Parts: sequence; C-alpha cells; structure tokens
Amino acid sequence: MAETRPARGRPAMSDSEKAAARTRIVAAAARLFQQEGYRAVSMRRLASEAGCTPMTLYAYFPSKTAILRHIWAQLLAALFADLAHTAAATRDPAKRLHAVSLGYVNYWLTHPDHYRMVFMTEGVTQADVGDFVADDHGGDHYRLFAEALQAVLGRTSAADLKLRTDVLVCGLHGVAHNAITISAYRWAPAKRLVAMVVAGALARP
Repeated sequence: MAETRPARGRPAMSDSEKAAARTRIVAAAARLFQQEGYRAVSMRRLASEAGCTPMTLYAYFPSKTAILRHIWAQLLAALFADLAHTAAATRDPAKRLHAVSLGYVNYWLTHPDHYRMVFMTEGVTQADVGDFVADDHGGDHYRLFAEALQAVLGRTSAADLKLRTDVLVCGLHGVAHNAITISAYRWAPAKRLVAMVVAGALARP
C-alpha cells in the first residue's frame, strides 16, 4: 500500500494573517498613491512595496482601481462615523446641522491628503466613480446631510430635500476644495463660510 505523503508548500493563512496582509497592501497603496500618483504606480510596484508577489496581490484585489475604491470606502467610513457620533450627541436640529456640516469641512482641512485621494486622484474615470457610488454605496453616507436638513425643515417634498442637500454638499465641498487647492488666498474662516452655506441650503426660494 502506497504511503501517504504530507502536502508540501506553505500552510494556509489564518483569517487574521489574511486581514493583516490586506491591511499591509492597502497601507502601501495609500502611501504610494500619495507620493507618486495613482497613475504612476503599477500593480507590480505595489506588490514589491507590500512585500508580496503580484499573484498574491491579485488574490486580494483584482485591480488597482479596486484598491483605490477600498481606500475611498475606508476614508469615507471613518469620516461619517465621526459625523454620526456628532449628530447623535447634538439634540437641537439646527445646531446638529451646523455641527455635522462644519465637521465635514474641518475633516478635509485637517486631512488634505485624504481629500486629494478621494476627490482629486488623477487617472480615475467617471465610470470608476460611478461604480464606487453604485457598487460600494459610496454616496450612501451623504444621506446624513439629508436627514439633518429634514430635521430642521420638517415636512418637505423629496425633490425639495434633494435640492437642498445638493446645495449643502456642493457648498461644503467648495469651502474645503478652495481652502486646500488655493491655500495662498486668505479665505474667510471656515466656520463663517459653512454657516452661510447652511443658511443658503435652508433659505426659502
């Protein structure tokens, strides 16, 4: 009877080892994308930086875009977790709306590299962004602003609420974007700019 030989090769990785490898890959990608630009970084270069083979890298992420989308999801999840905590801790609806709006802008001003990673990465197509919003539910976080507005406005139509939410988000992005990309200009304090953006979103036409 033939003797059964033990299987050769590396033992299977544990779930914690897989999670650690995934975290290491994402951290290396975020660092390289910031330092060298998303477009310039190849999967082979990323695998080398993460300490794995390209084959191993593809086992975790099917493409460079998938890694970038994972980074986007992580950053937005962390931001909106903080904003949800702020919202829960603020009872007055008007103060809550101002607090989450200012918190949103202050996050990007405090982390300009994160802003550039999410909103200014070169080489990303509108299709990539659309897939992130649709497949990864990247836009779902922004419902927090609609909920905060609704609490102040009371009953309003869905169309009106969407319009006001769009106005609010566009205005907050404008404050953050200009402060980050045109930093040489002496903008008015973010707190005052945000207050006027919020007032505009609440104004009756």
